[in-house]
Amino acid sequence: MGEVRPFVLSSERGAGAARLVGDAQVGRQNRRMALFRRRSPDPSADGARQRAAIEQFWQWWTSAGASETARAIAESDPGRMVAVLSKQVRAVGTGLAWELGPGTTSEHVLVVSCEGDPALRGVSRRWALAAPAADATWQYSDVRLPSPDPEGIVLQLGGSSLDVASVSVGARVVGNAVDVVLHHPAYSALTEAQQATATFLLLDAVLGEAAVESWLGSVGSSAVPPLDGIPLTGLTSVVDGLRAAGIDEDGQPRWTLLRGTAADGSEVLAMAQIPLRPIMAPHLDTHVLVTVPYSDRTDEGLPGPESLHQLRALEDHLGSRLGGSGRVLAQQSNQGLRLLHVYVDGTTPAAEQVRAAVVGWPDGVVRVDVQLDPAWQGVAHLR
Repeated sequence: MGEVRPFVLSSERGAGAARLVGDAQVGRQNRRMALFRRRSPDPSADGARQRAAIEQFWQWWTSAGASETARAIAESDPGRMVAVLSKQVRAVGTGLAWELGPGTTSEHVLVVSCEGDPALRGVSRRWALAAPAADATWQYSDVRLPSPDPEGIVLQLGGSSLDVASVSVGARVVGNAVDVVLHHPAYSALTEAQQATATFLLLDAVLGEAAVESWLGSVGSSAVPPLDGIPLTGLTSVVDGLRAAGIDEDGQPRWTLLRGTAADGSEVLAMAQIPLRPIMAPHLDTHVLVTVPYSDRTDEGLPGPESLHQLRALEDHLGSRLGGSGRVLAQQSNQGLRLLHVYVDGTTPAAEQVRAAVVGWPDGVVRVDVQLDPAWQGVAHLR
């Protein structure tokens, strides 16, 4: 896998929080601090092989890997685990990346991530769902966690030092997301590509990858300070507010009502879960578009009371059939047709379960179209 080519991420509050990151690149990939990182070439595997590989990984980890890796870290020699960890992770899915770093609830965290590649995010989430319970030594994640000490972070990049404390942010809430532009005094000495890399590294360090992917809209950088800027750590409260509005008391995504007009001028009524982004459930990587005709409709072409009752019952039936293998993420109604946007785990028979569940619909033939869609482009217009 090659040698580690790190730049140093240090903490002003002691070397215990210091980590190294290898192979920093531009954009949303390779943008988070870590003790070690490895990436392999891309590709995929069928569901059965994937599940078997994940099971084998956790068998190895619980029997030997966890203790050996913890011992290597304690002996200040984590590099000796690079080859074996790379081999084990590569067996789960080539293209996945792994990191070791300080945990938030445990001493260490093992992260296996897709490195910004939506085609691999489902694999890493299935790996995380199969993980053992966290303990005092290890926790596990398929997304990079926020730093336990964001105020003390200093990023060394391009010969410049970028401390979190000196970052100011221009933030604007737009719907269910916040658009941000980051500024640091050292940005003037960096190229645009380096500014972009630094911006995502800093955002991930303070907010964590899940929050960045869920609640940030457009992300930019600027060598000019923003008007009415806020500290980078202050962005946490903005994101927390969006999360509180988008998540119910049970921790489930809320639904939002949307209205629009079709090309022919007719009314479109839609509902969608918030924030409707793949990070919500990346293992649901297959779009099942269910087109359901309904006969009882209002003058605007929307479902009348009888059809509305039947459509809700159908959604409930789909949810009970799919369980954890899929969910209805959005719906839209127009001119006697309701589109149900169902996303399912493509490594399971969930798509066929949807087909079986709609047989016998009283108002006509239900059409079911299935397409691999790890980036959730099928619901991008409702986001």
